[in-house]
Amino acid sequence: MLTFYSLDLSNIWCYIMSSYIELWDAREVLDLISKGALIIDVRLEAAYAKEHIPGAINIPLKNLEERIEELPRDKPIIVYCTNVDCETSHMAALKLASLGFKNIYRFRPGVKGWEAQGQPVEKSL
Repeated sequence: MLTFYSLDLSNIWCYIMSSYIELWDAREVLDLISKGALIIDVRLEAAYAKEHIPGAINIPLKNLEERIEELPRDKPIIVYCTNVDCETSHMAALKLASLGFKNIYRFRPGVKGWEAQGQPVEKSL
């Protein structure tokens, strides 16, 4: 006998959206940084070296779990990637939530949106 279960996607969506807070304005990011937030660029090393938000550390998504002990649990954490279409920061925010982190923010516009909002970038090259 086959049993079918209905999947309530609204519950999954509520969980995802409650796992982190999405930021769109660079001024919100700057405010959080001024209050001690850690900002993480979750792109690959080469992309980070090309340009990144000042003060950001680089922990690529693929290395996030193995470097988790480096992250403070008592401060807000902001993750970002390239632009609004990049899902890497979304995956990183969900990973942090699944590992028990609470104050997680995703800067959705990414480094390209940061620049478009008139903010400076740093280069490691």
